[in-house]
Amino acid sequence: MTPALWFSLMLGGALGAACRQGAVLALAPLVARTGFPYAVLIVNVLGSFLLGLTLALAGRGMVSEAVRVAFGTGVLGAFTTFSTFSTELDALLLRGQAVSAVLYALGSVGLGLTAAVAGRVLGTKL
Repeated sequence: MTPALWFSLMLGGALGAACRQGAVLALAPLVARTGFPYAVLIVNVLGSFLLGLTLALAGRGMVSEAVRVAFGTGVLGAFTTFSTFSTELDALLLRGQAVSAVLYALGSVGLGLTAAVAGRVLGTKL
């Protein structure tokens, strides 16, 4: 990657992180009132949609590689990593690899949850 592409990736990441925090702050009253993580749910679903759209447009040559990297990896990567998980799972299903898709989904969620619990437990012991 060129230095300019790296820079656009980093700028996109900064923008995505700011957008995610903005969504969290905007929805904080609703989350506090209900106890349900609406902000994360909305961010993840929106990010999944936008990444799917971006990848489809990039695959058809309608957006450049620079836009795909800056927006798809930078903005959406910082906005949510769930979007990448969703589109990778979709790609496995499109290739007819249903078993791999199920293993990937269960492994990602199961191992991710296990890692989060392990991190929390370790953090309480330090």
